[in-house]
Amino acid sequence: MNKNINSGLNHFANLSGEYGAKALAPIKDHFPDLAEYIMGAAYGDIFQRNTIGDDWKEVAVISALIAMGQYEQLGVHYVMALSVGVTEEQLKGVLLHLVPALGAPRVISAFNVLLEVLEEVK
Repeated sequence: MNKNINSGLNHFANLSGEYGAKALAPIKDHFPDLAEYIMGAAYGDIFQRNTIGDDWKEVAVISALIAMGQYEQLGVHYVMALSVGVTEEQLKGVLLHLVPALGAPRVISAFNVLLEVLEEVK
């Protein structure tokens, strides 16, 4: 598992940069077992598989987080989506397409997170 954890940390860092490091720091400091699990299982394994492209992976995760009302992790995944070539306009398009299925309030909350991320990374 150590190999997966290190590989996952590298993959996560490459996709999320400083934004991701800042988001991961409290988890690593206060709940290292959870950080190791996420980095090993998710980023050291699942996120490195080639069944779908990195852009699709991020759109899927972003859509799932919004569907669950889990906005706290959205920022990291917006940054990752942008880093793999998803444009700001495409992210807005994904949000628009979620409105009929999830409702405007969830999408507005997700859009507000997107605005915060864009402000921070520009």
